[in-house]
Amino acid sequence: MLATSFLVAATTVSARWVMMVPMQRVRAALPWMQAATAGLLLGDGLLHMLPEAVDHGLSAGAAGGVMAVGVVLLVCVESVVRAWATSTDVAAFARMDVFGDVVHHVIDGVVIGAAFAVDATLGLVVAVTVMLHELPRGIGHAGVLTAGGFAPRRVFRLSLMAAAGVPLGAWLALALAQSTGLVGFGLAFAAGCTIYLACVDVLPAVWQRLGAHNRLAPALGMLGGVVFMWAAALVDHVH
Repeated sequence: MLATSFLVAATTVSARWVMMVPMQRVRAALPWMQAATAGLLLGDGLLHMLPEAVDHGLSAGAAGGVMAVGVVLLVCVESVVRAWATSTDVAAFARMDVFGDVVHHVIDGVVIGAAFAVDATLGLVVAVTVMLHELPRGIGHAGVLTAGGFAPRRVFRLSLMAAAGVPLGAWLALALAQSTGLVGFGLAFAAGCTIYLACVDVLPAVWQRLGAHNRLAPALGMLGGVVFMWAAALVDHVH
């Protein structure tokens, strides 16, 4: 699991350098890729992590409450980041973007770790989903840091620092999973974080990239991602 989290972290760093190559074809595929990612994350949180939290002894009401805590906590974190980033100083905004990126990567790691706590195959699927999610995010954050006046080498160093949050979050999830009494709470919390990432972070970015040739990307991509996770959940129940 930790090895996979390091691989995801490497993906987030390499995404910073994608902006240096022609991106016309990649940009055309981004809405579909992001929409499918949102569907996969949403399905993972609702169809895998949340039921698994109940299976670990958490009542349905408690699981929903802990999940809500995960969503609200991320809303609070993003609210603070956005409030501090309202300065007219572009460099200050870029520094806050780095802070938000670190927090985001830690949550990514927690989600990956929680998925591995459910099932190794599911963990790999979620890790690949997070990688797809990080490609467009990495490009966007690189643009923010460059616009903030940071040199490419410094952007790379800051990217390394932020990407370290992925294995850190995975390690935290792994440590939590080793405590049997807290597994259910950890899974429910990770479900809330996953749902937040899908609906507040990933999906809104899709709307900004839509054109005449990909207007159905949000609906079809989300549907495909959720159906895939639903089918995976059925296979898990059969086994």
